[in-house]
Amino acid sequence: MHAVHRLQELEQKYGILIENMDQGICLLDKNMIITFTNRKMCEIMKCEKDELLGKNVFSFFEGENKKRLTSELKKRVHGISSTSTVSTKTKGGKQIFISIDAVPLLDRERKFNGSFAIISDITERKRLQDRLEERAIELEKEVEKRTGQLVELYRGVAVTEERNRLAQEIHDGLAQTLATSLLKIDLCERLVDDNPEKVKRELSKLRKTLAKSINATRKVIFELRLLPKFHRTGFVTVLKQYLEEFCRKTRIACNLNLKLDESLPVKIQVGIYRIIREAMNNVKKHALAKQVNMGLRTDNDGNLHLRIEDDGKGFDLERVLAVRGYTKNFGLTGMQQQAKLLGGTFTIESVKGRGTRIRVKVPLR
Repeated sequence: MHAVHRLQELEQKYGILIENMDQGICLLDKNMIITFTNRKMCEIMKCEKDELLGKNVFSFFEGENKKRLTSELKKRVHGISSTSTVSTKTKGGKQIFISIDAVPLLDRERKFNGSFAIISDITERKRLQDRLEERAIELEKEVEKRTGQLVELYRGVAVTEERNRLAQEIHDGLAQTLATSLLKIDLCERLVDDNPEKVKRELSKLRKTLAKSINATRKVIFELRLLPKFHRTGFVTVLKQYLEEFCRKTRIACNLNLKLDESLPVKIQVGIYRIIREAMNNVKKHALAKQVNMGLRTDNDGNLHLRIEDDGKGFDLERVLAVRGYTKNFGLTGMQQQAKLLGGTFTIESVKGRGTRIRVKVPLR
């Protein structure tokens, strides 16, 4: 009882101060009965002192708040102070939130004899915090929505960019071939009577040219057919479809090893797809290969690695790099520039009779 007597002495000495504190004061005995409150505590609970005094503190709480308070008061029995936030209702039934800073009261033998608590009404602060959290959730949803719109917009840009590239291929390939063919046809019409042998030779050349053009056109149509699926079906599916079509047309075996731990950004999907297509085009045209091994993986540092190896005839790399026309024909410059646009690196190794190896490393972020 020493602690209680001491508090009573303090109340007599500092009664005016305690009564006019801006925070509620509550004193409980060891049975959790309220033995003292100040004026502010009554204001918080919207009731008179006699409606609080002599009441078990648990009678003012329900449900989870009662469980939480029970857990906190158990700490007091073991001599532990703590701060907690709970919800209760005033006499008029209005829900309020209070912060409780409580300490245990011990007798001379250091045994639990009650507790002393400072109560603060944090209802407005809690409601403001809830509104801020709601607003934060709304902002997160808005950011997610805008991000999705940007992703879709970027996808549209990527598709448009790819379509523009294919349109350029059609212009540079098919359109020019058709224009040249028309000129040859005009020439043949003029020579058909005077020089039929030359007409036959020109028509033979024209047939070969048109055959190549048809194959090139089929390639572009195939890519256009894949393009709409590129962002709906997925990069891996499109890549597998491309390689299956490549194997079917060329009779070159293709082995694909995938170890992708995360999805690839759209820009990287498009860029890597271009590099793969150009490399496989080189295999088809120049390598005389029987097999291609391709690997695509991500590492723990956030990089994408592409590996393409063929067992073809190989070539003199130094010579190819030294001759601009060769470089253009082999598409090496295009692949290198594409890797650079993605912020990555491109390396190629080739030895005559021992095939060609391409390595591309691209940061995903």
